[in-house]
Amino acid sequence: MPFSKHSKTGQEQRARGREVREITQLGLDFAPTGGYSYVPRKETHKMNNELLEALENKVSILLEKYSAMKDENARLNEENQQLLTEREGLKSRVDAILGKLDAI
Repeated sequence: MPFSKHSKTGQEQRARGREVREITQLGLDFAPTGGYSYVPRKETHKMNNELLEALENKVSILLEKYSAMKDENARLNEENQQLLTEREGLKSRVDAILGKLDAI
């Protein structure tokens, strides 16, 4: 892997009045990308719309699943409460039967 070194060409360019910017990261030199221009393509807009529609569909599905799970959770909590009440009733009946057996 090459190491960052100041080359003579860089020093010569500075001497001629041009400023050379060097960015050193992990032993690699990166040149600034100021010379590139961004020209949006027609396909980009279409792709963005398609991506947004796909994201919208996924969010819609997620919200439907969330709503269904919320309803199911409420139903299960209600069922759990009924089972706890039934359990307490059975527990008191068993205690009453055991009390009668102890009396015999």
